[in-house]
Amino acid sequence: MNLSPTRSMKNRILYVVLIGILLSAVYITVKLFDVSVVNNEMFSAAASKQQQDSFTIKASRGTIYDRNNKVLVQSNTVWDVIISPGDINEYEPQNRDFICKGLSEILGVKYETLVKACADTESRYYVAKHKVDRVTVEKINEFITKNNLKNVSIYTVENSTRSYPNNELASSVLGFVNEEENGYGLEMYYNDYLKGVDGRIVSVKDANGDVMPYEYETRYPAQDGDSLILTLDETLQHYLEKNLELTVSQHLVENRSTGIIMNAKTGAIVAMATYPSYDPNDPSEIFFEKDKQILAQMSADKQKQEEIDAKYQELMTHQWLNKAVSEIYIPGSVFKVVTCASALEEEAVSLEDTFYCPGVVDVEGTQIHCWSSGGHGTSTLTEAVIRSCNPAFVKIGQALGREKFAQYFKAFGFTEKTGIDLPGEANSLYVPLEDMGIVELSSSAFGQTNKVTPIQMITAVTAAVNGGKLLTPYLVDKIIDSDGNVVKSTEPVVRRQVISEETSATMRQILETVVNTNGGSNAYMEGYSIGGKSGTSEKLDEYSIANMRYVSTFCAFVPATDPEYVMLVVVDEPTSGYIYGSAVAAPVVSAVFKEGLEYLNIYPQYTAEELQEQDVTVPPVAGYDYNSIRAEALIIGAGLQAEIIGSTEGTAVAAQIPGPGTLMPYGGTVLLYMSDGESEINYQFSTVPDFTGLTVEQANVKAAEAGLNLSVTGAGGNSSAVAISQSLSAGSSVYKGSVVEVSFVLNNETG
Repeated sequence: MNLSPTRSMKNRILYVVLIGILLSAVYITVKLFDVSVVNNEMFSAAASKQQQDSFTIKASRGTIYDRNNKVLVQSNTVWDVIISPGDINEYEPQNRDFICKGLSEILGVKYETLVKACADTESRYYVAKHKVDRVTVEKINEFITKNNLKNVSIYTVENSTRSYPNNELASSVLGFVNEEENGYGLEMYYNDYLKGVDGRIVSVKDANGDVMPYEYETRYPAQDGDSLILTLDETLQHYLEKNLELTVSQHLVENRSTGIIMNAKTGAIVAMATYPSYDPNDPSEIFFEKDKQILAQMSADKQKQEEIDAKYQELMTHQWLNKAVSEIYIPGSVFKVVTCASALEEEAVSLEDTFYCPGVVDVEGTQIHCWSSGGHGTSTLTEAVIRSCNPAFVKIGQALGREKFAQYFKAFGFTEKTGIDLPGEANSLYVPLEDMGIVELSSSAFGQTNKVTPIQMITAVTAAVNGGKLLTPYLVDKIIDSDGNVVKSTEPVVRRQVISEETSATMRQILETVVNTNGGSNAYMEGYSIGGKSGTSEKLDEYSIANMRYVSTFCAFVPATDPEYVMLVVVDEPTSGYIYGSAVAAPVVSAVFKEGLEYLNIYPQYTAEELQEQDVTVPPVAGYDYNSIRAEALIIGAGLQAEIIGSTEGTAVAAQIPGPGTLMPYGGTVLLYMSDGESEINYQFSTVPDFTGLTVEQANVKAAEAGLNLSVTGAGGNSSAVAISQSLSAGSSVYKGSVVEVSFVLNNETG
């Protein structure tokens, strides 16, 4: 029997083999296509992971400068300490505990935390500690070298940390960002420019998994972020924040204060502050003492921890908000600037018109009161603004009419955001035309209905006095790259012409009269032409009449004839007993201008009478022999008086009070202590009186009785002004002849 395969059998076997080969070829082709095309990235990544190590080099964020190139924010190089649990377990498991203990001691990280991290044998990247300094890196390197540890098990990666050298200065504007690049302020708004592009280091492993020498390493350097040159001025910012802090303390302010200084011709913000604020170097720390007390009281009351944590989060988030742009408020009488300008532009009123104020007016059954319960009688338009008369502005608003009021409300920018380059700008809350009846129109006209942001308010007032131009406020002047090339620059933007130059000139004249009337308001400064308007609004939507809280505001501009700068200060819920914007907010404006105007190259121009009342500098006379009469002559020549203490025979001036260089009032008295050089000087002392609540005349009498020199600041030129604070504490013992500076305010709306 023939058992050899037949031809047909061979053919069938051949076919089967061919089909098998064909199927195998198809399979291999499909797999190759899958590996090389479909899943190329995945397999390439897997191969790279096996053959390479890589880690990110964080780009350094750009620097933020003020307008004079002073550093406000900068980045410093630090390092992240990385361990590779997978490599530790694969190459040196015997050193695992030793590594964890060593790093725990160097980094101050819990040993148990590191042991737990090393248990994840699949991980090759665990951050043992973020952002350590160079000294710590050197300790890590020494630890690795000394103990012959694998350089894949522990290594450091460059990072950067953000530093705010001035701590809380301008923090509500500058803001901050966290590791995930979420944050606040300019840091967040310009994050895409500031953050740069991260780099990368790729190192090759050998067959044993060890990192090969440096020459096999590929480094893709990070591209540092662009830098910002702001319109802010560090010096003016300091002046503003210092005086906001003072008014918050002095007037026991419950809901923070804010201030803005804007260039009237460009819209550039030269200072913007919220107080209390926070330190962006440690933004999670509660800054406001009142908020700390709230949390402490909750703990004392043994409230649940989750409730305390929720309250902490609420308070922390609130302190990060920039009150100037992110909170709305009822502006009060400062808004009368807008109503007056609108009515003048439409010729609904004129400077010759008069308005009668009986103290209260009835508008369709709603009683609208003036701040002066007795009324103002008859006022011209200018007098109505000076007196801040509500009934007069009810009539002005009604004369303007609903449609025109709504038209100008929109034209002055209150129905839209200003477009300032900051995140979180709030929308206003206002009565639209279709819902505006005669009552709403009347109350809106004097600023007691609609809610706006401080940045909207100062932008509108600026338009009223700068020739009628509504500007877009801005904070960043230029963006530059790491080589100093300009990436982007900001040009002033005029959004629209709101009123005519003629109307604007009239408004400047009226508002200058407001500041100068009755011997000077709380914003008055000798030698300067300043215009301004105060405002005091009731928070009717938040509090009952019995427990009413107020917002005190003042807005001023200088020089009044051709404004260069406009400043707005808003003090939210003062509780000291002083509530009017003219008494609470205006002194802040005056104090900042007093320090800042000459710095801004705006100099006073005094009348002859004003020169006689200026403070003078005490000349140095110690050491002069009295018999030469030069010491007394120098004092008198400076416009001061000399009082001799001790014998004049054979003696010289051993000491003088006040000391040389001290500023003191013209005509004040300098005490000259005479000595022969051997006997001890017997200084005379005085007890400082309490000047608070006194008029200037009364304070002068008290100072003279105590043998002190009185320096008057604030609204001292007004006979109705009263003392609100003093530089030397009442009851303290000081050298006789010392200068005590006393600040006076008008506690009413007329200033």
